[in-house]
Amino acid sequence: MNRIVVIEDDPAILSGLEATLRAESYDVLSAGDGEDGYRLVRDRQPDLVILDLMLPRMNGYEICGQIRRQGLATPILMLTAQDQETSRVQGFEAGADDYVTKPFSVRELLGRVRAILRRSEGRSDLANQRELDQARQVQQRLLPAEIPQLSGFRIAGRWSPARIAAGDYFDVFALDEGAVGVCIADVCGKGMPAAMMMSNLQAAVKSHASRETRPRDLCGQLNRLMCRNMAAHGFISFFYAVVECQPKRLTYCNAGHNLPILISGDSVCRLDCGGAVLGVIEHWHYDEREIRLRSGDRLLMYTDGITESRNSTGEEFGEDRLIDLVLRFEPNDAAALAEEALGAARRFSNGHVEDDLTLVSISVD
Repeated sequence: MNRIVVIEDDPAILSGLEATLRAESYDVLSAGDGEDGYRLVRDRQPDLVILDLMLPRMNGYEICGQIRRQGLATPILMLTAQDQETSRVQGFEAGADDYVTKPFSVRELLGRVRAILRRSEGRSDLANQRELDQARQVQQRLLPAEIPQLSGFRIAGRWSPARIAAGDYFDVFALDEGAVGVCIADVCGKGMPAAMMMSNLQAAVKSHASRETRPRDLCGQLNRLMCRNMAAHGFISFFYAVVECQPKRLTYCNAGHNLPILISGDSVCRLDCGGAVLGVIEHWHYDEREIRLRSGDRLLMYTDGITESRNSTGEEFGEDRLIDLVLRFEPNDAAALAEEALGAARRFSNGHVEDDLTLVSISVD
């Protein structure tokens, strides 16, 4: 329902406008003078303002100018007298979008209201699309251009964006010649806000991760930063591991992320040690676990876009199907495993994915 603010000092005209617009199912707020009207627009940010130019306490030109100086793009329809061409020009220069002359017909008024709202919604859709495109660009720039490899391991990552930009993130970076850091995360939310939260997370990971920083300590540091910076407006699920080649081992901490799947022989291990998601409980104490790796082991990390992919009946792909896929996958090839898991989720949903599909796979030679 579109919200319209009407600012008019003539009680009869104001009452008529309110009744007419409400009969068309608009949400109508009204004011009888300029100052009260401007406060309504500023505080409630409607979809349209219908504004008389001659008002007490603050005239229509002043209201238009102040709305635009505040950076509000709210469309303004001004009400003018028949012979006030100069006033109309002055209103346009102050920031109004259209006008109706008094006395006006109801049909003309409603026609102009509908036309303005259609144009505004079209601009809003275009702006939303631009924001989604920019969010995807932010995401793509943050993903590693090239994945560093570690002696005795093969490491691969895949990211397939959905139609709606979400907040998936992964990274693989060298800590020294014998170790790499691997992380995957999912930021709560979509669009540019999620992309910016992801950008902040990546910067914090790059700043704090090192060979000397244990996974549990990194998660604790990131959590404190996110709690202070996000101010209860969201959270991030995050998994971080240090992979070493001498000896072959993985030390990890899982901060509320989907449980990575480690296949060793015929055994399945879900990497669940860690703690809460980042950005909610500032003083959470995180745990970590060390796992010795053997030749033939394979590890798959993923975001919920994979397991929550749905088929035409609404059934989710689910964790069990993903585990079965990894168990059946024989080649010791991380890139092929990531491609197969990605393809399986796409095929299951017949290509109608609603979230980013993100995977990191590691195989041990």
